[in-house]
Amino acid sequence: MTSDQQPSFGEADTMAAGYSGKDFLAGLSKDWKLKLDKPVEEEMPDGKKRTYVHGHRGNAMTLSAGYADHEDMSSLLCRTGTDQSGGVDFLAACTRIDVSGVDHGKASSWLEQAKRETDSLYKKRVAETGNKKEYVVSGVFVSGPVTMILHRAYDRYSLRILGGAVA
Repeated sequence: MTSDQQPSFGEADTMAAGYSGKDFLAGLSKDWKLKLDKPVEEEMPDGKKRTYVHGHRGNAMTLSAGYADHEDMSSLLCRTGTDQSGGVDFLAACTRIDVSGVDHGKASSWLEQAKRETDSLYKKRVAETGNKKEYVVSGVFVSGPVTMILHRAYDRYSLRILGGAVA
């Protein structure tokens, strides 16, 4: 799927049985000086409750890890500003999620390409509409048990990593 098409995802499933991602989140937190909050339960529009762990370094870099079954990670959302120093490196660190079967080399290459695509598409849309608050989406990357997609909305990149999701 290319960046000028809108993907549709099914419900995220766990990334791998028994994978909590706690060590990975602790490493991201340490490396990027993020403050991790305590897990919280949030009700989804469908009435189901999900557990989330949020982390942030001010407004510069944020993450949110979701747990569909309250124990095993099902999603990871990493966000940063488009002009944030080290922001793209932070997103690249998120693609190195330590789930078995993920090809980190291909994920890194995909992220570089996805960033170029979303930046180009964003500029094109802004030129067409004059609206600087455009929202664009990259092509989808699937590796092992996860699906990755990059969003750009105005001055923010959002990298979504979903377990078991099918584009």
